[in-house]
Amino acid sequence: MKILISNDDGWDAPGISVMLEVASDFGDCTIVAPATEQSGISHQLTLTRPLELTRQSENVWSLDGTPADCVRIAITQWAKLTQSESPIDLVLSGINNGGNLGADIYVSGTVAAAREATLFGLPAIAISQHRARFSEAFDWTRTKEICAKVLKHCIESGLNKRDLLNVNLPDVSYFDSLPEIDIVDPCPLDPSPRPSTYEAEQNGNVTRLKFTGKYNDRTQTAGCDVETCFTKAVSITRLQPQAN
Repeated sequence: MKILISNDDGWDAPGISVMLEVASDFGDCTIVAPATEQSGISHQLTLTRPLELTRQSENVWSLDGTPADCVRIAITQWAKLTQSESPIDLVLSGINNGGNLGADIYVSGTVAAAREATLFGLPAIAISQHRARFSEAFDWTRTKEICAKVLKHCIESGLNKRDLLNVNLPDVSYFDSLPEIDIVDPCPLDPSPRPSTYEAEQNGNVTRLKFTGKYNDRTQTAGCDVETCFTKAVSITRLQPQAN
């Protein structure tokens, strides 16, 4: 199986290294990911300037564009990049440094990279690692173990053309040992918006608004992906496949 990996945190982010390590047990992997962090950029495409593609190592390229650009370039230029005529079978996006739950899917570059793949008729999985304590250093060791289990589940359950899965891994980094992790599949998307708390500072006719909302304070609708992930289970949300 030929696997394309991308993300929105950048080609050298720790999460994508973990994804490559895990995914390599399931197929031949190639990374095409943004040259710099592109978090929250959604499905933006770069159409008014040339894109620079840089080979970082044998199977790793960086692109000075968005996550959706990376997947589009990789899919349409696959043979030139890999010197192979074998088509891509699966696109993976992540592992994102932080959750992509509920309404996040509309702004997430991680999800957009996976969504772009489905527009070309490929199955895709976006995987994100929720972090309960974002200000602290994070150990990705347990993420690797959970991701391997989840990827095996997704592949063995069957992936059809244009399937789009949004996966969020719970933060279990502060447990003394790795607990047994449940996988909730399918898990509904939480319809609630993210926190919308702002601090306002008035300066004449101008008001400056600084976002101060906390990710972990968001609404948790019973049975949906936010609650599932926050209560230490994997949420797999099967988003609407793109039309043929």
